Amino acid sequence: ADGAEPPPVGEGVADGDGPKKKKPKWLPLESNPEILNGFMERVGVQGGWAFVDVLGLDPQMLQFMPQPAVAVCLLFPSKAVRKPRLEALDGKEDWRRAPASTFYLIQHKEFGNACGTIAAVHAMGNLARTGIVQLQPGSPIEQFLSVAGGMSPDDAGRALVNASELHEASDSAAKSEKAQTKTPGRDDKVDGHFVVFVEVGGRVVELDGCMGFPIDHGAVSPEGFLQDVGAVIRDEFMARAPDNPLFSVMALVPASAAASGSGSGGGDLSMEDFAALYHAQVEALTGMGFPRESALEALRASGGDVD
Repeated sequence: ADGAEPPPVGEGVADGDGPKKKKPKWLPLESNPEILNGFMERVGVQGGWAFVDVLGLDPQMLQFMPQPAVAVCLLFPSKAVRKPRLEALDGKEDWRRAPASTFYLIQHKEFGNACGTIAAVHAMGNLARTGIVQLQPGSPIEQFLSVAGGMSPDDAGRALVNASELHEASDSAAKSEKAQTKTPGRDDKVDGHFVVFVEVGGRVVELDGCMGFPIDHGAVSPEGFLQDVGAVIRDEFMARAPDNPLFSVMALVPASAAASGSGSGGGDLSMEDFAALYHAQVEALTGMGFPRESALEALRASGGDVD
């Protein structure tokens, strides 16, 4: 499930002089690479990139991940983590604010539990600006970003509220048969909340539509973006709720690199097919008795051939 409990939702928007119409809230997305990959395909992100599970955050484990990772999506327990983080950031907005070139939007109350979708839109908005990901011309995500990219964060958030094609694609992804858990209802209260990390201008940037501004976590270190994000998640999120099981991490990586371990092959796979293949390979190795860490190492070393 996804989505921090949003502020109370009002009655909706006015339609001329008539009664207000309540907009349907967005369905929560499951923390599942296949669900996010399916959403990205539906809205017009061209192939070549896919989310995969990050099965461990220690530095040695992260070395086995496909590279480069260009975005990291985190699901965390909001009630245990959000308040102390807000308190830690209080009064520091000016010097913790990310570069002005960051694409960022506000998660308004009308969304409901849409933070998984917003995390994906945040990632695509920033990665498309730098040409890392390609968008299909005229697609829902390309049309939205062409308009929202020049807006204030508040207005961009309101534009997404009204982006019906993205809303429909998000709900379709949430209801996908590939979901492993029952989709919560539009009005259900859930504790899990999604944020995403991207690199902007050589800085590690956290994008959370509920925080009010994009957060700068410092320059990317020589160890690399993924290692830096892993440290942020360990120190600023997991350390505040060490025994809470509601943490999940996914990384956006080249489909070819993850499928082959060497950056070649697999480029014609769709994002959904790639994610299914990658996780099937990992599960095949763990089914043979390999620990998860050894399974990932063996998969990379063998070029994706578990046989």
